[in-house]
Amino acid sequence: MSRKRKIIGGILLLLFLCITGVFIYLKAVIPPGEEWLAYNSGKITADIDRQLEDLDIDTLISEKESLVLEKNIDELQQAVGQGKLTYEELAAICLYRIKTLDQSRHGYNSVTEVAVDVLEQARACDTSRSALLQSGIQFPPSPLFGIPVLLKDNINTADIPTSAGAEAFSTFLPREDAALVRMLREQGAVILGKNNLSEFANYLSSVMPSGYSGKAGQTVNPFGPLKISPSGSSSGSAVSVTANLAPVSFGTETAGSISGPAAANSVVGFKPSRGSISAEGIMPLIQAVDTPGPIAKCVSDASLAYGALSGSYADLSGQEDALNGAVIGLLIYDYNQEDMITQLKTALEHAGAQVKELPGIQDVSVQNIIYLTFRRDFEAYALKYGLPITTLKELIAYNQEDSRRRIRYGQDLLEAADVVEQCDDGPIKGSIQEAQGILDTLFSEHGLDAVVFLNSTASATVSAAGYPQLTVPLGMDKKGVPQGATFAAEYGRERKLLELGYSFEQNVQGRFQP
Repeated sequence: MSRKRKIIGGILLLLFLCITGVFIYLKAVIPPGEEWLAYNSGKITADIDRQLEDLDIDTLISEKESLVLEKNIDELQQAVGQGKLTYEELAAICLYRIKTLDQSRHGYNSVTEVAVDVLEQARACDTSRSALLQSGIQFPPSPLFGIPVLLKDNINTADIPTSAGAEAFSTFLPREDAALVRMLREQGAVILGKNNLSEFANYLSSVMPSGYSGKAGQTVNPFGPLKISPSGSSSGSAVSVTANLAPVSFGTETAGSISGPAAANSVVGFKPSRGSISAEGIMPLIQAVDTPGPIAKCVSDASLAYGALSGSYADLSGQEDALNGAVIGLLIYDYNQEDMITQLKTALEHAGAQVKELPGIQDVSVQNIIYLTFRRDFEAYALKYGLPITTLKELIAYNQEDSRRRIRYGQDLLEAADVVEQCDDGPIKGSIQEAQGILDTLFSEHGLDAVVFLNSTASATVSAAGYPQLTVPLGMDKKGVPQGATFAAEYGRERKLLELGYSFEQNVQGRFQP
């Protein structure tokens, strides 16, 4: 009996050791999931409370929040023009929603900072409006005048910390605004604050969840917190817009960083042709590829935001039927959900488009060669704008001093970039040319006005080429995960792309509110 017990005990011990070994192995090889982590909520909440303390915010929310939620920019300007809403009230409602929805316990955590003078900016717009009206000058002077705008936290703002999500740069104030921020200020936009992102535009750790940064923690998707990824790297930009924390935000894209989050959060994301909006003053991922663009609830808002920075406004009135007669290449990948492809094709045909089903194009991504130029681009930015840490090696060492807090998921990507002896632009230039060749051939051989694909499945190639792409909500799949239709066109054809996307939006009405 004693021998039998020993055998059973040995088997149980062996079984326990095997299970423990498997658990340790799985923990090592399976990427960690998202967690409720918010590092900066106390400061953000305090900054908001100081600005709202003299307002009867409860009454304001009760009486006027309905004038703001799900309204487009034209509707907001109309409400102000009719005296139903002031720019100060609009900004205050945005601040209140950031406090209560985003920075509360288990909030979305899409915002990393709010400007300390939001209401001052808004009141200045109200004062200017009165003076303009008395002078008989057209109002508003620009579409974004008085409109609260959020910015991805890799876009320089001289008066709001710019961190790219790094704990090391949590309080860093650049020497000057990014070029696009200067233009927004000139047009009278209210700079509301900064959005969280996948740290360093998702170039820190190969296992870090999308939407996590060492500065702010984890941004979650409002449609399924901790269950549905917010996608990245412009995670906070898309989440804040879908949650009606701001009418518009600006993100950046290198390989799907606008289209992915836009699709995952049921909003519109527009990455214009590379160079049409200046990337000066943006902390680089790949300087030769990085492109800023707007994220909004509707195509018309994305178009207005793009026009404000490019000077090229697309008149979308009367473009509901732009898809009628258009030749659209539907790119289909083996891993696409068949029912969503069918839904997308049916929607296009219902709008009058001629749809050509095409196999998914070759994936040309610059994502796997970022390490070749990252250190050089980072250190050039650090010197130009005055980062407190000026070399990648020093940053890696700083992070290692408190790895649990500063690099919760490691920093293997930074380490890979640091050991590159000589930075090499050749492979990146080659990828750009290859992507352009693939798309040019596709458009010319099939006589296409645009291509379309689910979510961000072909975004890497389009982004590498530098061609414009526009993501428009398509609806949800059977599991309740938001889906997007991403249209892409030839270089410089933003106007055509916006018209087609607007037509699709008006026919499908695919946006859902969380």
